[in-house]
Amino acid sequence: MSMLPLEVFPGWPTPEPTSSLFMVLLTIVGPLAFGAVLALLAFAPKLRREATGTSTSTEVATTRDDA
Repeated sequence: MSMLPLEVFPGWPTPEPTSSLFMVLLTIVGPLAFGAVLALLAFAPKLRREATGTSTSTEVATTRDDA
């Protein structure tokens, strides 16, 4: 990953070179994992309702007397 021409300020120590695996983890796997956690948090209430079998429906049962 030496394609990025990085420079540091005078007096700062030079950083160690990073591996390609670290860059892939940092730029691809990390954001995907973070998005998966956010999606799980967003869908957790619905998943919990489906697992317990309860519904939050507001439908009203009606009966008809056709006789």
